[in-house]
Amino acid sequence: MELHTCLSIITQSDKLLMIKKKRGLGEGLITFPGGKVEENETPLECAIREAEEEVGIKIINPKKVGVITFKQINGNVQVMHVYLATEFIGLSKESDEAIPIWVSRNDLPFKNMWIDDRIWLPLVLEGKYVNCVFEFTDDWKFMISSLCEFT
Repeated sequence: MELHTCLSIITQSDKLLMIKKKRGLGEGLITFPGGKVEENETPLECAIREAEEEVGIKIINPKKVGVITFKQINGNVQVMHVYLATEFIGLSKESDEAIPIWVSRNDLPFKNMWIDDRIWLPLVLEGKYVNCVFEFTDDWKFMISSLCEFT
């Protein structure tokens, strides 16, 4: 089974808008707004919708900065489309799903983030486009392998 998802990295000067997940996959982790691409929706439309639903911000002209494929031993595959937004309307606010947190680009909370973020996020923040594949155990607790290409 292949599931398509989106992720929005929202920046303002040297800050990134991250979220503390309140429920679902990754509950308790610090990550970025995002979610599942719905039927008849593009990954770009998903990124815009999820940012508004999760943190109350309407992102404008997000730029695609990567595709990250997550594979599990059981055969499940998740393809995450990553976007970077430097323009937005609104003020961040808490939702049922997420607590927004503005974090310094130079002080990312990697110990509270997904393990793969340490590999691909610095590349994206350097202006690279990433194409990565990460393999995890079925419970998402351990990364088995990683391959990350960038341009």
